[in-house]
Amino acid sequence: MKPALAWFLFISLALIWGSSFILMKRGLQSFDYVQIAFIRISTAWLFSVLIAFRRFKRFQRKDLIALLAVGYFGNGIPYVLFPLAVTKLDSSLVGILNSLVPLFTLVLGLIWFGVKVRWIGAMGIVLGFAGALWLLLPGLDVNPAKLSYGIYPILATICYAISINFINLKLRDLDSLSITLLSTSTIGPPALMYLMGTDFIEVMQTDPEAWKNLGYISLLGIVGSSLAVIIFNYLIKGTSSLFAASVTYAIPMVALLWGVWDGEAVGPEHFVGMTLILVGVYLVNLKGSPADRIRKRLQGKEKAAP
Repeated sequence: MKPALAWFLFISLALIWGSSFILMKRGLQSFDYVQIAFIRISTAWLFSVLIAFRRFKRFQRKDLIALLAVGYFGNGIPYVLFPLAVTKLDSSLVGILNSLVPLFTLVLGLIWFGVKVRWIGAMGIVLGFAGALWLLLPGLDVNPAKLSYGIYPILATICYAISINFINLKLRDLDSLSITLLSTSTIGPPALMYLMGTDFIEVMQTDPEAWKNLGYISLLGIVGSSLAVIIFNYLIKGTSSLFAASVTYAIPMVALLWGVWDGEAVGPEHFVGMTLILVGVYLVNLKGSPADRIRKRLQGKEKAAP
């Protein structure tokens, strides 16, 4: 892949994923956080079916549990937790906390697969978690509401890490588009049915801003949840997984800029916390991205098996 194209895709990914949190904030002007989650899931699923329906034939019964795990941990639960957090926290803060995914991926890799973590990686994990703690308790000033809602995006990043590990462990034979289609198909239909059982139709008929805000969440589902995954995996194949994973550093910066633009109270504590998290992510990635290290660890075990 030509460097210009690689950087174009990299910047596009950073803008797409970094803008997710301001889009959730806009959606909350008309819908509640559960409706936002299910609109996002439904649109991502319908778009995946539209562009990749032929890949349904790649489904195998042995993959069902893993696809359910990826569907619910990689899509369903985080898509509820993030807008729930945005109901009480600034979108920029939630965007910064999203950067913890590589740290939790490595921690779970250590617990599940025995991935070796050297002192530099352990220091990265400690720094990253210290950054998250600083963001939720700036100056050790305990704000119970901020602390309790700050748990939700952290739980969401743990869910993402679980999903990544299931993909590495059980779905390595499937390409990313097939995984996206099949995993969202485990949760898309029930999400759409649940959405229709809420006051969604009434909101669309009575709220003059509803169509605009529906557009924001649909954009989040189609571009942020489907197209972005395709771009990410194309970037991995054309460059390296470490280069693609480096988008982690840019996402919180984009989220922070959106927060400033939207008048959120962005102070020095945001930059301190973000810096600690991103330095932690950098140290964790020094020996390769956590997902790659887990994949290599599993391949090594397979080769060593008699």
